[in-house]
Order: sequence, then C-alpha cells, then structure tokens
Amino acid sequence: MLTRAGLGDAVYVIPALRVLRQRFLEAHITVITGKRGYPLLQRCPYLDALYLRHLGNGLLGKLREIMRLRKGRYDLAVILDNSDEKTLHTFLAGIPRRVGGVKKYFSRLLTDPVPVDPEAHRINDLNRAVVAQLGCDISDWRLELFPDPKASVSLPAKLEQAGWHGERPLVGINPGASAPNKRWFSERFAQVADALLEADIQVVLLGAKSDLPQVQAVLQAMARMPLNLAGQLSLDELIVCLGMLDALISGDTGPSHLAAAVGTPVIALFGPSAARHYAPIGEQHVIIDRSPLCAPTCSFWTCRGDNRACMRAITTQEVLRATMQVLVHRAAILRDAP
Repeated sequence: MLTRAGLGDAVYVIPALRVLRQRFLEAHITVITGKRGYPLLQRCPYLDALYLRHLGNGLLGKLREIMRLRKGRYDLAVILDNSDEKTLHTFLAGIPRRVGGVKKYFSRLLTDPVPVDPEAHRINDLNRAVVAQLGCDISDWRLELFPDPKASVSLPAKLEQAGWHGERPLVGINPGASAPNKRWFSERFAQVADALLEADIQVVLLGAKSDLPQVQAVLQAMARMPLNLAGQLSLDELIVCLGMLDALISGDTGPSHLAAAVGTPVIALFGPSAARHYAPIGEQHVIIDRSPLCAPTCSFWTCRGDNRACMRAITTQEVLRATMQVLVHRAAILRDAP
C-alpha cells in the first residue's frame, strides 16, 4: 500500500487497512508512507511491514523506490492517492495489479482506476472508494488510533505541571499549520482564548516544536495566561491529550484529524483549502469554511501574510459562538449519558 505523506492523511489510512485485513486475512500487507504519517502507523495492528517512502532525492531516489517495489515482488499495489508518480512507480516495478485514484497522465497504467468525485473528500472518500474496488466491506468505516499506553501515564503529569487540576470545560487551541497560508491570525486566536478564559473555560495551547513561533505570538497577544503544552508532547501524548479535550479549535492541519479520530469535536477553520475536500470527518464538528473567497490561483506563493481574504473573513465572534455551541451540545450529551 502506498499512501499520502501527511499526519492527517495517515488517520484515514487506518480504516482502509482494517477493511483490507478483513478482506485478505492471509495477505502480507506492507505500507509505504511519508515521514509525517509514519509514526502514527507504527503500532497499527493491521499491517505487517512499514517503510518510509523516500529513499533519496531526485532521479536516483525515484529509481531506488522503484527497485524496492520490484524486490518486494508484490501481487497488488493499493494506492491511497491519485498520484501520477506513485502510479508510474508501481507500473515500472512490475506489480501486476494496481488500484488507485485517477488523476491526469498515468491513469491508463492502473489496472483498476478509481474515478475521483470532484466534490468528495480527497482523502477519506478516495480511500473508501479504492478499497471498495477490491471488494472490501466499507460499512464499518470508523477512525481509530493506537497511541502508546505509556502516554496515558506521562501526559497527566505534564498537564499538572502546566497548571491544570481537572477544570472543565477544557478547550485546546492549535494555532499552527504546515502551510503558512492555512494559519488563522495569532491575535484572533488570542482574543478567542482570552474570551474563553473570561468565561471560566480552561484553554490549553497545543502544537509541535515547529509551531512554537505561532504559539508564542498568541501568548504575547493575550491578556490572560492559558495552559501551554506546545512543543512538549510526543505524538502519543498529543493523541491522549486531544481525547481529554471538550473541543479543539484548529486550522486545516493534522491534529484536527487526530481529534476527530478520538471523538473530540473540532471547530475547524478553512480558508485556502476547501473543507469539503479536507475537513475532519464526523457530525460533531463545526466547520467554518471561507474557501469560496479564495481565487482559483490561490497558493502558498500568492496567498500569504495579511493578503488572505479567506482567513481574514473568519471572525473572532463566530469562532467563539461555534465553540460555545459545541460545548453546550457536548455537556448535554454527557449529562444524558447513562
């Protein structure tokens, strides 16, 4: 199986692996994925081998990738992507059956091309369609993660050290994103966090070490002091932490999909990327989508800094209203639970 590279992408690989394992009980399943998605799949029980995709840069790296595929003597290539490059590699590697999403140039090299609905979710729905092509039962399509159990022991100590003593509700804010044009504005995250704290709702800032500049900008713009775990959590601890939240406020980035996988509602902020293609899956989320305001040519190079009408159109007040809506609904569910 060949997958997309991202952390959020890997969330939707797991249900595909589960139904593939149910369909092919005796098969040896190898997954080749990217660096960001790799750690999330390490403890997945539905695969037999896991490899990083890149074996070097340039033409030499691509040739090494093709040779590795050839040496694997695979009977079937499941491409959870509509990537021309992955399609070409599996063809040149001589894999006899190749199933994947149709893109532009090399779809004829697929033995089982899967058309991509332009309105469908580009990750979740594509993965479902690809494995359905193989006769898999996709009726039980649920998200699940497999964090290291040790994280449930180490995380509470970090939360306590950060100043949390069990106060509820607990809302996470994840201000970072791998693409700068997908980030909401630090001062607006700060305004939301201050308003939540004013309402006696505890706030914890989250993010990877690479997100620390954005987290620091939020802290500098705040009048109050939230909990701060940014740059301090392993991936496993982040998953456990997301499962403890009452809600997460985030842009289009991996942690929003992790939160969806553990059942935490997300207030998801979308600008340059269309929510219908990339939003976290689940009815419990509130999606604020301003992607229609983006020009067709919007990209990392043309849509950056303050020149982002889509992200600027997301107001502090609507994010606050969405957060309160989620918290009220969640409180009602917990109150009515047996």
